[in-house]
Amino acid sequence: MTEVNLAAPHIFIVAVENSSDQLGAGLMTSLRAQSPKVKISGVGGPAMSSKGLKSKFDISGLSILGFFEAVRAYPLVLRRVKETVSAIMKASPDTVVLIDSWGFMIRVSQRLKNAGYKGPIIKYVAPQVWAMREGRARVLAKSNDHVLSIHNFDAPYFEQHGLSVSHIGNPMFDTDYTAGDGRSLRSRLSCENDAPLCAVFFGSRVSEINQLQKPIAAAVDKLSLRYPNMQFVSPVADPMKDKVHDAKNSGTFRQITLVSEAEKADVFKAADVAIACSGTVTTQLASVGVPTVVIYKLKPLSWWFAKRLFKPDYISLVNISADAALMPELLQSEASGENIAAEISEFIDDSHKRQTCSDALRAEARRMKGGDGLASDKAAAQILKLIRA
Repeated sequence: MTEVNLAAPHIFIVAVENSSDQLGAGLMTSLRAQSPKVKISGVGGPAMSSKGLKSKFDISGLSILGFFEAVRAYPLVLRRVKETVSAIMKASPDTVVLIDSWGFMIRVSQRLKNAGYKGPIIKYVAPQVWAMREGRARVLAKSNDHVLSIHNFDAPYFEQHGLSVSHIGNPMFDTDYTAGDGRSLRSRLSCENDAPLCAVFFGSRVSEINQLQKPIAAAVDKLSLRYPNMQFVSPVADPMKDKVHDAKNSGTFRQITLVSEAEKADVFKAADVAIACSGTVTTQLASVGVPTVVIYKLKPLSWWFAKRLFKPDYISLVNISADAALMPELLQSEASGENIAAEISEFIDDSHKRQTCSDALRAEARRMKGGDGLASDKAAAQILKLIRA
């Protein structure tokens, strides 16, 4: 490590999944606003690339779900970890920011420490030790120097092991998802104003699409028969585009209109209801107040392990925060076409239930945001503060 140039600090950011890539892009914007001469290197996807990052390698293939999927991808993960550590040591940045992705990032931080890296290693988004595997807090403390937490209940789990924590709020709320143009989208889809519109979100991993495409397709078929004028639309992220379009072309999603991820806010605003794979998007939908049916499937053995490790009663963050099923959840065998269609139908047929759910989701989202200011701005300020210290 050379002496830190406080006017032009060098920050290396690592993000290897779509949601992490989005956080990285927001962080890059905030860092440049607060430190105009900052140099940013790293590993990321299309969102960070759009902000000018030249990623050290392509992150596709590193979004992994389930035990067996992880086993198959293990050689690729180890190779990319080695390449990441090598790039960091060669660049000798003032600090390293590792965003989410526990398995990948803990290996990077451990190898950095073993290689003699002296700058602060910052974990952006703490592992959810409140949900499962509390021992990860102790493991993280051995190879990381600070945690940027999105939940105000994270800190005690890590501070007891000597790892400092800053609560920055949930970055999901940095974007105003209510600002979309729903009318314009409906017009482009030739969707009448009184026709129900259902948004569909497949997930950000190939394995999620593989597990959920059949029940989603079955649900859409059933709903189309019940509501002939109902339309279905899905914003598709670039990493998943080929997979989803292949399914569309084969007839699986023949009734779903696919649009770009850039139109996601328009879809939120236009949608009356949504079907969504559990993940980041459910919190976004909550902030707009879209009544949503959450679905999720793992392979049987992965589910067997997850069920014994996971502590909360719900899997979607808005439900965990509220300690109530604001969004109905259908997991494993319950995530059938028939069940999904039944839950969506209740929202369509009962306008009072739909409005009550929408109001409750928006209220809970406001509570989850916690305070004024953008999470990415708070994260950037804390990173720069740690560098200066």
